[in-house]
Amino acid sequence: MTGLKNFFVVLFLAVFILPIFSGPGQDRGSATTITATYATGNELTANLMRERIMGFQRANPNVRIVERLSNEGAYLDSLRTLDAVGEFPDLIEMRDTPLFVRAGRLGELPRDIVNLFEITVPFNGRVYTAPIDESYPTGIIYSRRIFNQLGIRAENIRTYQDFLAACERIRASGVAPIVIGGADIWHIGFWWGFFWQNEVAVRHPDWIARRYANQVRFTDPEIRAVITGLNELFQRGFIERGWASTSEGLAPSILVSGQAAMYYIGPFAFNQITEADPNFDFGFFALPDRNGRINAMGGPTAAGWAINADTQRTDPAKTEAVYNFIRYFFRNDNYSEFLRVGNFLPSTRARPNYPTTPLFQEVLRIASTADNKQLNWNQKIGNDELPPNFRNYCYRLVGELFLNQTTVDEVLRAMDREWEVATRDFNPVLNP
Repeated sequence: MTGLKNFFVVLFLAVFILPIFSGPGQDRGSATTITATYATGNELTANLMRERIMGFQRANPNVRIVERLSNEGAYLDSLRTLDAVGEFPDLIEMRDTPLFVRAGRLGELPRDIVNLFEITVPFNGRVYTAPIDESYPTGIIYSRRIFNQLGIRAENIRTYQDFLAACERIRASGVAPIVIGGADIWHIGFWWGFFWQNEVAVRHPDWIARRYANQVRFTDPEIRAVITGLNELFQRGFIERGWASTSEGLAPSILVSGQAAMYYIGPFAFNQITEADPNFDFGFFALPDRNGRINAMGGPTAAGWAINADTQRTDPAKTEAVYNFIRYFFRNDNYSEFLRVGNFLPSTRARPNYPTTPLFQEVLRIASTADNKQLNWNQKIGNDELPPNFRNYCYRLVGELFLNQTTVDEVLRAMDREWEVATRDFNPVLNP
């Protein structure tokens, strides 16, 4: 009888008492711990990521997420460092998807997650990323006060020549026309993308594939036009002088303080500017090419949340935790707030309903009415995918040009030399 009595005591404790102390929804076993990383270069976006990780843990107390973040250098370099030291995370905000797929580091996502999205970008027929948002048009954020004081009307900037004339008027007033966060190397990519779209991509969207096939070179006229267009902004004194030491996070403060009149960037910066000065009055317009056409950046990309292939292969509990976080992230209430605060374009099949400001409505109008729209040169995959690190190499090179440490001819020749080195082991066209 004693044994039977003890049995019922244990049963009573297990069924009625232990759940009270473990709390609702909490696993009675040990918590599942997963590691995660995401880019921190943009403070607003990083905060939005962190909030969702914290929210997921509150909703799932049986899962613990340990962040592995780096504020040093390019995000790709931080991922490579984590991988090299054996700390590649379970959950990754992935941007250079093909590079890590080829290395066998990413796992294919399950169908129920893939089906959440309107468009996914497969690699070799498989989907490895849950797209966090859709690529957005970049444009000019401008100070209405400065424009009004100088009699400049954004709606009258109908060609790129009109824009240069506005820059000249602003510079003559003693204000820097444009602020750039040049201390963050990727920031140069916004302006690079503008000239690349207008001088190269509109006529030759497959230019990178043709370079792999040795049909074109960086010393060709269209690439010279990209580099000289960029350099003109600096050499004519249109860029705020402290650009090389200005971080992306500091650029909005320079704009709202009146030290600069314009900022070429995506709509994610709207809230950064409002946080820097809630009373700052600013507008947004698409920057036209020399013929008045709007060649916008935009469309679905291969970037997004991804899972470590080793985690997927060896740890079902961690794998399910990663999948559950992705499902949580794109849950309508979470995702709507992410889009609203960050001014992002949705990627999901179910279109979240969230309030948009007149400024963001202008972004949506540009995205839907642009004369041409395609991804930036570093966002494409397949035959048009850039060799690893080639983008950052080019951005550093033109940074030296802007500082008068080199010449346009030397930059173009250096790009061709680096391309030859970078494609010895990577050529999706000639060596797929």
